[in-house]
Amino acid sequence: MPPPDGTIKHLVVLMLENRSFDHMFGFLKSDDYAINGLTGSEFNLDSNGTNIFVTKDADFSGDYDPDPGHHFLDATMQIYGNAAGAGAPNMSGFIRSYAAVPGSSVKQSHNVMKCFSPEKIPIITTLAQEYAICDAWFSSARAPTLPNRSFAHAATSMGRLDMNPIWFNEAKTIYELLAESGVSSKIYFHDATVAMTFKNFLNNQTFFGQFDDFLNACAKDQLPAYSFVEPRYNADDANNFAANDQHPDHDVAEGETLIQDVYNAVRKNPAVWNSTILLIVYDEHGGLYDHVPPPQNVPNPDGINSTNPPYNFTDLGVRVPAVVISPWIDPLAIDSTQYDHASIAATARKLFLGAAWKDKFLNNRDKAANAFDTNLTRDTARTDVVDFDHPINAAALARASNPQAIAARTAAHASLELSELQEATVMQTHFVNLTLDPQSQSKVQPHEIVTQRQAAAFHQEIMGQVLSPNRKDGQS
Repeated sequence: MPPPDGTIKHLVVLMLENRSFDHMFGFLKSDDYAINGLTGSEFNLDSNGTNIFVTKDADFSGDYDPDPGHHFLDATMQIYGNAAGAGAPNMSGFIRSYAAVPGSSVKQSHNVMKCFSPEKIPIITTLAQEYAICDAWFSSARAPTLPNRSFAHAATSMGRLDMNPIWFNEAKTIYELLAESGVSSKIYFHDATVAMTFKNFLNNQTFFGQFDDFLNACAKDQLPAYSFVEPRYNADDANNFAANDQHPDHDVAEGETLIQDVYNAVRKNPAVWNSTILLIVYDEHGGLYDHVPPPQNVPNPDGINSTNPPYNFTDLGVRVPAVVISPWIDPLAIDSTQYDHASIAATARKLFLGAAWKDKFLNNRDKAANAFDTNLTRDTARTDVVDFDHPINAAALARASNPQAIAARTAAHASLELSELQEATVMQTHFVNLTLDPQSQSKVQPHEIVTQRQAAAFHQEIMGQVLSPNRKDGQS
């Protein structure tokens, strides 16, 4: 029996970066926990024709420099074993794809087969087993971060597969659809968010808040109906803030801490906990191995295709980790329903738009997508909540919370040159900067920003202006 009608008042989504399902969860499979994970016999051929098998020795950081490819052509090679996408998807080209990345090598290319030992990532592993793991959640498109995050917001990427930073012509989003029915929503971010460049959001910053605002809203039982939480994309050693997005090659333990913080914020207020569904999910696979071929049977969202490269958006991208958390879910739940990021909009519609939810949708993709609230099968809330104040793996969590170690890792990452994603977020923030009153605009130019440290300072400067109650252009 599901919980009584009206019980769920909040949906919270935390979307992390660039990890595949098998990479994070593959070795969680056991005889007693029959997820669609790994047996240990899965392999890819390297460029020398050698079988390279999956292993469970992934490290928190250090395995993926350079960053594995995860654009359309990279993902096509990884899924089909050839750049043309010919034949059946057999998940055979991950190693060859990584070997082709400049700065990689035959030896380095083997690292995409590395997966985590469950005890090394105790937060997300425990949550997966204590609540519901989704072992058939796929990224929405054979594409990198920005198109897949667009699907999370709007159930489409408007035919885009690229990392061009400006998303001004974004389609209607779930936030606007909910607002039409008087339903509240907000995007909470740490340093940056692609959504701030959406055309309907530039002059309406009420859809945005910072991560501390999310924590306060949980504590005060003031969460909106729908909350989307973004991680920190850049290391900021000036403020001792580690990047916690888990994007390779950022430290996975820092992301574990973020997952714990989001979970604890929801859990520690009983009123919020008993009325909330929390989803932990990843935007795309980041070029890391997964053994499950993506489905080929989804609708094109809006009739818009990519022409260069040709792509019609009727298949999904590589499988990603996803965990649904609620006291209304029994432990060890395994959900093998097919989901993609359009399921977020589908679930928000179902929870908050009443009987008309099936008629109020964004496009064909979220109209057809499965909603994940079906995991709530209990008619009474559990009282045996996971309490990370008494951690199951003290050694791993101590690493994630050691101030001296965090400071050292943060300083090292802050000095690194920007990744493609970080460059894109700088350009997005620059685009927002140009909408400010000229006297409030930063004089820093994007080409001057070459390290994560500089990017973090730029984001902080502009976002402080954007969210200021004293914003001079009257757009707050």
